[in-house]
Amino acid sequence: MTRTRSDVLSPPDTTGVQATRPGMVIPAARPSEDLVGAPQRLEVGGSAWLVVNRGPDKGSGFAITSATTTIGRHRECDIVLDDVTVSRFHAELIRQDGRYFLADGGSLNGTYLNRQPVDWKRLADGDEIWIGKVRFTFHIA
Repeated sequence: MTRTRSDVLSPPDTTGVQATRPGMVIPAARPSEDLVGAPQRLEVGGSAWLVVNRGPDKGSGFAITSATTTIGRHRECDIVLDDVTVSRFHAELIRQDGRYFLADGGSLNGTYLNRQPVDWKRLADGDEIWIGKVRFTFHIA
């Protein structure tokens, strides 16, 4: 199966935000540990984003601006996770008619939503996504 890269996520123009890789934004000041309870600290300008709760990029966020956002270990993914437990093309976030879905990409270790394995599931604000050792919280503005 051949995969194509979706449009590269570009960080929005916001004051005090520095892009480190496509689609990734980091708050200028290191947020407190209660970032999950205060997603407004990430001024991503999009309608949805992922906040990293566990992993090497803890406290950072990814704006979800494309119809399809790929997550995996491969360098062509929109969100690249440097973790050996993550497949090259592990999962996708898909936007359809203003709703967001999480789809497993046939990963070896699986994709989890709120601690349950999923193949395809609709996302809601505050959902926790587990991909490898990385934990995200999904937010909708």
